[in-house]
Amino acid sequence: MRCRAAQLFVISILGIGLILVLPGQAQYREYYFHGKVVDTQKNPIEGVEISLRDLGTSRSYAFKANKKGEFKFAGLPHGTYKVIFKKDGYATKEDEWRFETPQDTMQKTEIPDVVLVSLAQVQKQEQLKELQGTVKEAAEKIRQRDYDGAIALLKGALEKNPADTNALYLMGIGYSRKKVYPEAIDALTRVTDSNPTFAPAYFELAICYQQQNDIDKALDLYRKTSELDPNNPDAAFNSGLILFGKNRVEEALAFFEKALGLKPEDPAYLEMAGRCYINQADYPKAIEYLEKAKAGYADPERVKFLDDFIAKLKEQIKR
Repeated sequence: MRCRAAQLFVISILGIGLILVLPGQAQYREYYFHGKVVDTQKNPIEGVEISLRDLGTSRSYAFKANKKGEFKFAGLPHGTYKVIFKKDGYATKEDEWRFETPQDTMQKTEIPDVVLVSLAQVQKQEQLKELQGTVKEAAEKIRQRDYDGAIALLKGALEKNPADTNALYLMGIGYSRKKVYPEAIDALTRVTDSNPTFAPAYFELAICYQQQNDIDKALDLYRKTSELDPNNPDAAFNSGLILFGKNRVEEALAFFEKALGLKPEDPAYLEMAGRCYINQADYPKAIEYLEKAKAGYADPERVKFLDDFIAKLKEQIKR
């Protein structure tokens, strides 16, 4: 912590003031400061060893925090000091205090709370950083479709932290893309249990149940996805696909139209809506949607298929 001129600090040494003052220097009683050492939960830490060394003269002072974590020091000469806080079980903290302006009278100041981090917390943070790096690497492997590689990395991460929801979510995706749905469902369900508002996990679960032909469960999970994330058009589209496959065309069309409301130019959405209108014998409307779908596809074979399909519909209208 850096202090401007004329600011003061306080360090408490069990109620005692100055220690290790060199002979002939007692006349320099310019600064008086006090403060407190606490942990990350704001609990006082007793017995913290505090040392100051004047960088200009090498004068040294040492004292300890009392039972309340408080420290104070009276009679510090002006100068720039290297400050060290040490306590077993905690990471050592270093600072630099600047009391550079000479004072005619004793100046007082209060040091902001000094926070020490336990070694256990430091270790946990380092482990968390390592796990985050592993999860990031696994996500990249999934992007590259190396699902086995991703799963191997994530298994290692979950051995260290079985509750890591990011690792569990990616594990679920990896298994789902490999079509190993029971393992995917297990991982993704653990995500929704620990984080009930995480919409992507419900969406991925719905896909797993849909692929296993558990239609009612899939529809329920797509509905939950839409509740949590109303801007997800694929949840509506997939619901429409399920209902279309069960010949519930009116319900399917409602979902396709909902998806188009969120993503109006998607060719797959347009094509399925067009197919619903064919089932309703509304051929002009079907052609309108299929023409838009054809314009959105880049695949020449798909474009040709729709071109032929539209031509047949037009012939149907003429009859």
